[in-house]
Amino acid sequence: MLPLVQAERPLLIEGSTELTARPEQASATAQDAVLLICVNYRKPAETQRFVASVLEQSLSSPLHVVVVDNSPAAGNGAVPDSVSADPHVTAFASGKNLGYFGGAAAALADYLLANPLPEWVIVSNPDVYLPDSKVLQRLVEIHKGEEPAVIAPSINTLNSAVDQNPYMRARPSPYRMRLNSWIFSAYPVDMVYQSISWMKHRALDGLTKERPAGTPAFPEKIYAPHGSFIALHRSYFERGGTLEHGAFLFGEEIFVAETARRLGMTVLYEPAVVIQHTERSAARGLWNRDTSRYRRQASRYLARTFF
Repeated sequence: MLPLVQAERPLLIEGSTELTARPEQASATAQDAVLLICVNYRKPAETQRFVASVLEQSLSSPLHVVVVDNSPAAGNGAVPDSVSADPHVTAFASGKNLGYFGGAAAALADYLLANPLPEWVIVSNPDVYLPDSKVLQRLVEIHKGEEPAVIAPSINTLNSAVDQNPYMRARPSPYRMRLNSWIFSAYPVDMVYQSISWMKHRALDGLTKERPAGTPAFPEKIYAPHGSFIALHRSYFERGGTLEHGAFLFGEEIFVAETARRLGMTVLYEPAVVIQHTERSAARGLWNRDTSRYRRQASRYLARTFF
């Protein structure tokens, strides 16, 4: 297990670098209130729709969007040029697939070369969208002055009443993490597990989108946020948090949860901030061998590093 990290030092995991802006450059650039990093991999239509919903936000403070293009080549799921036509949007491409948090970390590091750390950094899938123009304003204002390190919004899946947050209310046991490593260690076992999980979630389709009576939602401290849309306050980075996840894909939720936990910071479920998630486009490919290998790598990394 990694040692506890002192507040004044960055949390460095497997070769990560401290994310700070260069003082001589940052001083000349106005601070953005929100930096939204959308990581695209062969989802150009979803990316375009999501960015459009972000640009429609009536945010009273500066906003910038970085679209990370993890797609292999132009014309093969790459981000359309029209997405970055707006001056508030920048496209970032390294020329290879860096993974979800890997792409986000690289984009954030690039952004900080010429800009100060924003008040909020949001990492998002492209297959979500903001259902009204006040979503980001609510996120910025709702806990102003007492901001948690991480906000997990209400993430509603289409065609069901499922809220994907809280993703995990309590920390899993070391036994559970070792069991996950075993489940994901063999491709046939992983496929059975994924099939059962998929059928369970699909069984919830068709339910009313209204929250059942008698189950009101309130803000609450939780262990882990759902990875499709994570809002990280600047204090998360100032205290030493990073996006330098040690796995290519999967497990980002537990990585953020464990980072916040070790820094003594709060992950807050906030149902007043609502995001819509189509989910199905991101779920394609769950059963191929590459995806299974990424699950295996992530489960081993998390169990070894944090449990």
